Amino acid sequence: MNGLAELLKALDEAHWEFTLAFEGLSDDDLWRRPHENLLSIGELAAHVAFGEGRRTLVIDAEDEDPNSFLYHSAYYYPYQLKSPTLARPTVEEVLKKVAEIHEAAKEALQRDVKSLEDPWPKDPQWTWGSNLRYMVFHVAYHTGQAYSVRHLFGHTPTDN
Repeated sequence: MNGLAELLKALDEAHWEFTLAFEGLSDDDLWRRPHENLLSIGELAAHVAFGEGRRTLVIDAEDEDPNSFLYHSAYYYPYQLKSPTLARPTVEEVLKKVAEIHEAAKEALQRDVKSLEDPWPKDPQWTWGSNLRYMVFHVAYHTGQAYSVRHLFGHTPTDN
């Protein structure tokens, strides 16, 4: 398919960069908020995974269990501030879950997207192409936030 392969490469690159923000990160710092109005790196990871899963239709329903890494509040920043997940997986477990959803998302896209110009089923004002371009931006944007959290903690993260 024209363009899908390139967008998937860009999404892979964004995810690779996202994983760099986790190098040398302790499990304790993963869930620590640098300020009451800023999300932890773990919360950012849940948001990235939840968003990719929803935008690729891999995650169909919202998880109502507050002990789940993908608790429905991960959908949107104000929800996470008011109703954070109670789950506290380790750095390794978070990276594994984010990677699992990313791989499932890519498989679904390769299987289901016939044309990047086709409407996205959840909102026909979006096409699959505009949806995928947004997903690349979304991961990159939250990667920057994760690096900022690391800097606020006084860390010197990899490649930044």
